[in-house]
Amino acid sequence: MSRRNALTALGLAALFGSSAALGACSKDDDPSARRDRVKNGAEIYSSMCASCHGPQGEGGRAPALRDLKTPEPELVAFVSERMPLGKAGTCTGDCAADVVAYILATFKGPLVCEAPKPVARGLRLLTRREYRNTVADLLGGTGSPSAPCGTTTFVYDPGATPRKSVHVAGSFNGWPQTVAGGGWPLAFGGGKWSLTRALPPGRSTYKLVLDDSQWIADPANPKTEPDGFGGVNSVVDVACSAGGAGGAADPTAAFPPDTRPEGFPFDDHGAGRVITSAHMDELFRAAASLARSADLSKIVRCDVKSGGEACLSELVSGFGARAFRRPLTTAERDRYAKLGRGQGDADKGARAVVQAMLASSSFLYRSEIGELQADGTYRLTPHEIASALSYSLWATTPDEELARAADSGELARPEGVERQARRLLASPRAREVIGVFAEQWLGAENVKSVEKSEQVYPGFDAPLRESMLAETRALAASAFFDTRRGADLFDASYTYVDERLAKHYGLPGVSGADLRKLNYPDGNRAGVLGHGSVLATTGHSDQTSPIRRGLFVRRRLLCQEFPPPPPNAGGVPKVDPGATTRERFAQHTQNPFCKSCHQYIDGVGFGFEAFDGVGRFRASEGGKPVDSVGDMNDVEGFGKGTHARFTSLAELGKTLAESDAAKACLVTQYYRFARGRLEDSACTVDAIKRRYLEKSGDPQEIILGVVLAPDFTVRR
Repeated sequence: MSRRNALTALGLAALFGSSAALGACSKDDDPSARRDRVKNGAEIYSSMCASCHGPQGEGGRAPALRDLKTPEPELVAFVSERMPLGKAGTCTGDCAADVVAYILATFKGPLVCEAPKPVARGLRLLTRREYRNTVADLLGGTGSPSAPCGTTTFVYDPGATPRKSVHVAGSFNGWPQTVAGGGWPLAFGGGKWSLTRALPPGRSTYKLVLDDSQWIADPANPKTEPDGFGGVNSVVDVACSAGGAGGAADPTAAFPPDTRPEGFPFDDHGAGRVITSAHMDELFRAAASLARSADLSKIVRCDVKSGGEACLSELVSGFGARAFRRPLTTAERDRYAKLGRGQGDADKGARAVVQAMLASSSFLYRSEIGELQADGTYRLTPHEIASALSYSLWATTPDEELARAADSGELARPEGVERQARRLLASPRAREVIGVFAEQWLGAENVKSVEKSEQVYPGFDAPLRESMLAETRALAASAFFDTRRGADLFDASYTYVDERLAKHYGLPGVSGADLRKLNYPDGNRAGVLGHGSVLATTGHSDQTSPIRRGLFVRRRLLCQEFPPPPPNAGGVPKVDPGATTRERFAQHTQNPFCKSCHQYIDGVGFGFEAFDGVGRFRASEGGKPVDSVGDMNDVEGFGKGTHARFTSLAELGKTLAESDAAKACLVTQYYRFARGRLEDSACTVDAIKRRYLEKSGDPQEIILGVVLAPDFTVRR
């Protein structure tokens, strides 16, 4: 609601004939009448304005409304003419006057944010990926917790000795002596070198090669065999080739998709995750299947068949505490021990216990109930805090050290929570979860199911789409853990490509199936804006879509939403079939009916026209030169009246990297991902945003800000 475009008093009189809008304010000489207007305006504002401007006028997808200097008649006129966005004309006369009276009377002075209010106590059903990771860790699965079956994560801790390079050489890649010769390079981050790769089924042997010269067995892998030269090779066994966890078929394959409410891009929405009868049937089937195939020697140290009652007791207490993420009560231990004894066979008894525990609500749900405090709130127990930390940062059950920290009471203290959070962040598992965050936040995960016309986009196959997703995950991990610069998500001049993706982009000098960090040779791409996963997902099956791409920037990167399009909003009118995409879609901003929203969408989307529907650079379309000039107008909120023209994605990326709205949106989107809920208002993430900015835009500070916030461990 800025003064820009507001009508003058003379224009108002002409517009409204009588002084309906102007006179509405003069009626308020009576203080009681003014109070009534403010009271009525509060209800109007809550239903029609707060979702854009914030409950306290603090701003959000639309500008802040605090301490406005615009004369009241002009504001009334602006509301009558243009608000709400996309539904102009639905609040005129007394409606406009009342809401303006409320805004001017209420939103005075700087916004003072109080500490976020605790959310309600409750239980959170494990997502499909959390379930997969958890059973893989519980049942002794190998490899990365969030990687599919058939993949292995290699991790090397150099200690105090700096290394220029670390690569993997083994039976699966021909034992290359150097990275240039085909070695699989590990990436450095968080003080360690790491790499996750798919391996062929069966047994493989390998070594780590330091600085292309020193060959060593993997210190993190105790499984070895003689190498025939007086030393040993590390050994890894892969029991499957794709799609599973813990060496078995994916146990969640038949689970229903995770519920994602409108406007929430992540798979872990707490309130929306409920179990249907069909879902429960699949959970029971998965529990039975996992129990039947489990290697009991990886679950309990004793021999189940000969260990007798003591071994059963160890299984119940030990596996139960890991599965339930807390110690079992005496009643629970007695009940599960009785179940095991009642099977008449030690092996069957142990598997019955495992099955029952995997079907229990104590396993399937993360508890956030807490214990009553003197102030009437509920603080999560140390074991609940351990689960909250582990699932937020690793997407799996707490490891032994985190469980010990809960047992010892370390997590009852803020400094203990911070120490464990920083430890978890230093693990490659945290990098993988950030990759998941990025692909869900950006909608890039949808590239796996995008359908494209073979005639228009030949070669857009599943392997290429997987390479695109890997690129996006790798850049996000780099921004969070290597450069520690959130702006890289928008303006990075580098990316990670394998030979397949490099060829797709037209980037020379890349060979092999490994991701390689590469600087763009020109300024055509930047950050995630130039990623194929984003560009292909935001295009149509046979053409680009300036609207989808413009909405991507507004919604995903700036957290700016639009009302649903009106029912009579149709497609683009018939135009010259030889027209370019830009020429066809330009009619949105020429049509006053559409302009109120499309003025903020199309101009941004047109700036992506140098890239086709699968992310390849193009200079022409249908024989005509591509016009890819864009305008990132009102980047900080609708109605600001600002413009930022750009001729390349690098220029757009720079604008976004410097934008307060983009920084706040990154904080907001990570908060939603980590907490599984929408924020109540901008104040909910205010302290986290300030921490992020004060730490020079280090995105790890966003993560720490979320998990160290008081409301992370307190409920109501």
